[in-house]
Amino acid sequence: MKTVKRIALIFLALLIWTAFVGYGFIDGFLLKPITSQNTSEAFIEATKEKIKEEFVGNLAMTLIENGEVSKDFFYTIDQPVDKNTVFQVASVSKWVTSFGIMKLVEQGKVELDKPIDDYLTRWHLPESEFDNKKVTIRRLLSHSSGLIDDLGYDGYEPHETVQTIEESLTKASDSPYSEGVAIVGYEPGSEYMYSGAAYTILQLLIEEISGQSFQDYMTQTVFEPLDMENSTFVLADKPNLQLAVLYNDDGTISKPNKFTALAAASLFTCTADLSKFLLANVSNKSILSEATIKEMSTAQTFINDFGVYGLGPHLYSQKDSNSTIIGHDGSSGRPVINTAARIDLQSKDGIIILEMGNHNIASNMADEWLFWKAGIADYVVMQRNKSYLLGLLALGCVVILALSIFIIRRN
Repeated sequence: MKTVKRIALIFLALLIWTAFVGYGFIDGFLLKPITSQNTSEAFIEATKEKIKEEFVGNLAMTLIENGEVSKDFFYTIDQPVDKNTVFQVASVSKWVTSFGIMKLVEQGKVELDKPIDDYLTRWHLPESEFDNKKVTIRRLLSHSSGLIDDLGYDGYEPHETVQTIEESLTKASDSPYSEGVAIVGYEPGSEYMYSGAAYTILQLLIEEISGQSFQDYMTQTVFEPLDMENSTFVLADKPNLQLAVLYNDDGTISKPNKFTALAAASLFTCTADLSKFLLANVSNKSILSEATIKEMSTAQTFINDFGVYGLGPHLYSQKDSNSTIIGHDGSSGRPVINTAARIDLQSKDGIIILEMGNHNIASNMADEWLFWKAGIADYVVMQRNKSYLLGLLALGCVVILALSIFIIRRN
């Protein structure tokens, strides 16, 4: 009986230790940041080490601290890159587009909760088994409109003809992963489902309400007021920009694609300009009011009770009350683009990473920054710490067993 009790106690101790390590993994308090030093220089050094492990064609990174740019880091295998070098940023375009939409809201020209079809004349949502009147600007901005397009725009090569907005919404020809049809396929407002077509519809809305091209409206409403001189949705309109070399993941060079879906995928910008955009979310020099920024950064859609998307930006703080981190990522398959931008509305710290040639290093390092700065662990940080925590678990089990044997022998 005494032996059984001892075995039971040892097993209980092992179980408690395993539960402790498991909880520390899930909660994050046992995870290690990518660098133990709390300086921009240290994070940049950690980024350099990451770059050594996998191919990157070029990269531009800016760190923001307390509302000011603190450090820049640039990397390239060929042509020089600096803060004014322009990258294609893919879906980061959506966040910038949301500023243009919310300006129309502030001006009283559109209402967030009014049916989108009430504003459109050139194209309308196709009939579905759901009520299209529930598809509103709010739901389009927050990816809760019920659209099931799963776009995903690849764009067009320089020699190809670009579709009109109406043609693209009817059936996008540059959609490699889906049918590319903008149709309501689930109850609007019931759940989060990422939609590229939602932002193409918002692009059409801007043109219909403003009477301007999307490019002209965004230039006058966002780029010029924020002094974003090296930013455009239509590259041909600014042929003299210092464009970064576009790489594929095998090191070959690609040409920039053209897009119908400007609002969803076609922004070209640089870290200097994107820094101004991020800081417009935390300063009184923004083109939008503080109340509007707050509404945009308030959770509109949820996954497992976690707010994941506002009116334009992704939400990254999960349930952490000590931060309000918003932003967006972008990616493309060919050329291989990965971009990430984050800003904490409370601390005014932020990060921008624009990169060509690697599918995920920008997003991964932005997630590492999220844990390094705010202690919010995502999948990337958990995976990096898995070996360390397994080692910690094994070490703890060995210590428990060794102490148990020592105590048993003493008695």
